[in-house]
Amino acid sequence: MLRSILIPLLGVLIAMAGVALVQGLGHEIYGVAPVTEEMTPQEVDVVVREYLETAPLGALAFPILSWMFGTYVGTVFVARGCDEMPKAHSAPVLSVMLLCTILMLTIIPHPPWMYLGPFLVVGAWWNGVKTGGRLGS
Repeated sequence: MLRSILIPLLGVLIAMAGVALVQGLGHEIYGVAPVTEEMTPQEVDVVVREYLETAPLGALAFPILSWMFGTYVGTVFVARGCDEMPKAHSAPVLSVMLLCTILMLTIIPHPPWMYLGPFLVVGAWWNGVKTGGRLGS
């Protein structure tokens, strides 16, 4: 019982760490929008919107890759840790990652192709369930 609660929660934390890792790598490669601490929230919004309009493709692909990677590693961890019902036990990972992906896409307008992100997150979850189940056998 306790395992069915703790492992999915750890899976969510691992997924978030995976997202942070890949996005950090993307920020190292492509940089970030020129936001300073002195800016008001409205100014930050304008700067980020302008950055998204001119950002290179790779800079826009890294968030999607990070969402997919985080979902995948969190799901593999849960599927390996919970012997029974890996889909049900990894549902919190999928739910949190989908929610975060959709929120990110709706807070600031993104290019239309980035709206495939939630579908790719579901695909990463499905592959994580299958991979984690095979590794655990």
